[in-house]
Amino acid sequence: MKTDEQLMREYVKGSEVAFGQLYEKYSPMVYGFIRKRLRTSESEDFYQKVWRQLHEKRHLYQDQPFAPWFFVMMKHLLIDEYRSLGRLNKQEFQDELIEKIYHQDLKDDGLEELLETLPKESQDLVRKYYLEGFSYEELEMETGLSQANLRQRLSRTLRGLRNKLYE
Repeated sequence: MKTDEQLMREYVKGSEVAFGQLYEKYSPMVYGFIRKRLRTSESEDFYQKVWRQLHEKRHLYQDQPFAPWFFVMMKHLLIDEYRSLGRLNKQEFQDELIEKIYHQDLKDDGLEELLETLPKESQDLVRKYYLEGFSYEELEMETGLSQANLRQRLSRTLRGLRNKLYE
C-alpha cells in the first residue's frame, strides 16, 4: 500500500488513480471537519472548494508529510471563507491556533513534538477532533466522557498549546 506522500507525488504528475485514493481516504475527514465549522447550506460548496483547491495547488506540494500540508491548505481556505461570510469569532481563533500548530509541523516537525508534551488522552483528543474530524458525539461514544467534558478538555488543551507556542 502506498503512503499518502507517494500518492500525492503521483497525483502531482497527473495520476487520477492516486487522486481517487487520496479522495477516498480523506473525504470523510474533510466532510467531518467542514460539518463542524460551517452551516449545512454552506458545507457542500465548501467541500467542493477544498478538492478544487487541492487540484489547483498540487504543484506547490514539496514532498512534505501530506496530511498536515493538506489540512493547512484547508484551514487557509476556511479562514478565507469565514472572512467572506463576515464571521470573525472564537471558532476562527481556534482555527488560527491550529493553523499555527500545523505551520510548526511543516517547518520542523514540531507538531508531534508539541503534541507529545501533552498527556496521552489529550493527544488523542486533539488528533481525533482536529486532525481526523471526529464530532463531539463520536468522541463521547468512544471515550465515555460527556460532550461538555470533552469541550472543556479540548479548550484547556488549546490554551496549553497556545501558551507553549508563544513561550
